[in-house]
Amino acid sequence: MFAGIALAMLGAAFLGTFALPSKYIKNYEWENTWGAFFLFAMLVVPVGFAALVVKDLWASYDGVSGTVIFGVLALSFLWGCGFCCWGYGLSMVGLSLGYSLTMGTMALVGSMVPFFLGSADKAATTGGMLIIAGILICIAGVGVNGFAGMQREKSQTGGETEGEPKKNNMLAGLIVCVIAGVLSSGLNIANHIANNVGNIRQNSIDLGNPPWLAGLSTWTLVFLGGMVSSVGFSVILLCKNKTWKSFGNEGSSRNLVFAFLMAVGHFACIFFYGIGDWKLGALGTSVGFAIFQSGSLLIGNSLGFLTGEWEGASGRSKGWLFTGLAILIIGIVVVSIGNSMA
Repeated sequence: MFAGIALAMLGAAFLGTFALPSKYIKNYEWENTWGAFFLFAMLVVPVGFAALVVKDLWASYDGVSGTVIFGVLALSFLWGCGFCCWGYGLSMVGLSLGYSLTMGTMALVGSMVPFFLGSADKAATTGGMLIIAGILICIAGVGVNGFAGMQREKSQTGGETEGEPKKNNMLAGLIVCVIAGVLSSGLNIANHIANNVGNIRQNSIDLGNPPWLAGLSTWTLVFLGGMVSSVGFSVILLCKNKTWKSFGNEGSSRNLVFAFLMAVGHFACIFFYGIGDWKLGALGTSVGFAIFQSGSLLIGNSLGFLTGEWEGASGRSKGWLFTGLAILIIGIVVVSIGNSMA
């Protein structure tokens, strides 16, 4: 269990930091940066790596019903849509609120649905109730962190931020972020169905792959579904806005390297979460996902504090930050205790 938690937290560390290289991408529009990232992150890095290291990768899907394959692809397609919505939501409501709201919704839906799909019989047990309580505590911590971020922005700028979203866009932005969280939860639900209904990971193990590596057979299918929507949306924008030519701008080679590094970090976060999910057992897709999402916000906010993002912020906003981080830690501990009992 402790190994599973540690691996989920390692995945969370990559989730909280994978987008850092995007700060150094210049002379690109949104669709150039994220289109390149999506292509690398959904196809080149994960599928290429799986094809190299997984024995008989495509044979893992032999015997899996077409309904399960379609369901996994459809759910991961929704995840790709959610990823795109998240990018737009951030530009509408700001980083702190958009990130916390989307991750909170994703943690709630993505953790609760697999729990009731696969372990509903445990919901009334002491362990099951602790798991549900821990997930809700983590989500409360996410909300407090979002509030702390908004208080920080106000205290640092006196309430006036350049490019701050207009009030009439706020409601639409909040709705987009919630939709992004709901759609993005398709990632974890697809993972749950693929392994617990389609037995894709077990098929890969039966083909001679070690359990920690066999999960890549599942993730390959998930990434392919996500690629269709995310890359497809980026291509539509590239054509609509006539921004294909931006790939020829000065520094484009450097930009593509940074986009590739983002993709490597993103793949690492999914890869280590997948191993942690397996280590945590039958409840891995609920318990592990709650730890994964909450841990990413915990690590991301901590790194932001250490790198000076909170310099000049009010003591009150910092107090809310530490309160939110403490709530997240409590939630992770409660979830872990519930998992050990269940």
